[in-house]
Amino acid sequence: MNYHILNSKGEALQVKAFHPGLYLLEEIEERELLKKDVAHELGILPTNLSEILKGKRNISPRVAIKLEKVLNISAEYWLNLQMAWDLQKAREEEYA
Repeated sequence: MNYHILNSKGEALQVKAFHPGLYLLEEIEERELLKKDVAHELGILPTNLSEILKGKRNISPRVAIKLEKVLNISAEYWLNLQMAWDLQKAREEEYA
């Protein structure tokens, strides 16, 4: 399969993955939620949520399901973001 994204001139663009914590932070801020309340609803410590938001901790399947309940964004979406990030990091290490 070809997963290249092309610009208007037909040139391949390199798309970088981002840690899902960045998107989660945007969602929390956009919805004007308090981080401590989100952590409570997820059943995790605020420090653990902070580490996710900073990209220092991964989103596990359990947390992805809880995010699905809290934010109404599918667990698959969160896990796909996490997988894309993990693959990018692994490729960078392999080809460095």
